Amino acid sequence: MAQVDVLVNDRLFKVTCEDGQEQRLTTLAAHLDRHVQELVRELGQIGDTRLLLLAALTVCDDLFDAKARIDELESGGEELDAATIGGATRVIDAAAKRVDAMAKRLVEA
Repeated sequence: MAQVDVLVNDRLFKVTCEDGQEQRLTTLAAHLDRHVQELVRELGQIGDTRLLLLAALTVCDDLFDAKARIDELESGGEELDAATIGGATRVIDAAAKRVDAMAKRLVEA
């Protein structure tokens, strides 16, 4: 087990992690600290416990939003209207024609 020193709200914490996960832990702590520092700028030093709770809730909110977006994308998202589908089809067809033309020029060269 590795031990990493992380800095959150100008306080040093010793955290244990699996060997090889040190950089990941450092990155996660830096992300959390950015949220804590934003809260400090908005609210001032309201105590480590409150700051960490609010930062954790903010990170959880971001996570829940990201999960909802992933679920939406995986389920097909919003239905596309005919005009959007037609426009996308035209763009793809034009791109395919350009690729075919380039391929023919390469073969002829």
